[in-house]
Amino acid sequence: MGIFDKLTGKPTTLTPKSALVLSAITVIAADGVIDEAERDLAKIVRGDKKSIDTVKQVMKANPFPGVIDLVANVLDEKQKIATLAILCDLAMSDGVLAGQEKQILQMYMDKFSVSEAKLSPIIEAIAIKNDFSIFA
Repeated sequence: MGIFDKLTGKPTTLTPKSALVLSAITVIAADGVIDEAERDLAKIVRGDKKSIDTVKQVMKANPFPGVIDLVANVLDEKQKIATLAILCDLAMSDGVLAGQEKQILQMYMDKFSVSEAKLSPIIEAIAIKNDFSIFA
């Protein structure tokens, strides 16, 4: 342990769940409207305050887009695909995929090395799920 480690404490380590929460916050915050998305975030967290606390610490120490690397390093392949599906659903839940949201999703997709072919059917299903105009 170095002399300054006592002052700063040990580095915060992401778990797969806190990595999901962190990635969700980056997408939710992309359009600048976090209040409306808090309900979606609450579903992801499921009462796990520790994940939120971890994410806050990580975000203070690691500015965006550096957190994408941290998230990618924690998740396995199946978790990366599930995370992308959740992020796409969050971004598309209001029926509009804003330019910044799309850019962030692309950044995660690239960092996770998930092909468009693999993600395309997931995005199509999410688009259908969120298209309430078909019931009008």
